[in-house]
Amino acid sequence: MKVKNARNKNRLNNHEKLIRLVSNNTPEEYQTLLNDIDLMLLNNSDLKPDDLPWLNPDKHEENWEKVIRELRLIIGKFVYEKHKRDRVLH
Repeated sequence: MKVKNARNKNRLNNHEKLIRLVSNNTPEEYQTLLNDIDLMLLNNSDLKPDDLPWLNPDKHEENWEKVIRELRLIIGKFVYEKHKRDRVLH
């Protein structure tokens, strides 16, 4: 029983993973990143802003919210890896 509880504590939801991914950013940079991710989702699909669960929380079912949050995490990971690759250390 304790092993199961320990495993659950180590699991992060997708939003927490995204926050940890960009934890070195300022709050303004983080918000800009989230807005950019949302724009990528909207521009590359037939989605409208009302379709995003964090902008319209009462409209969507749980499975839809899970899929969209996972997409947001994936795009955030791509952006993070690109910035990491392009970063120059002095």
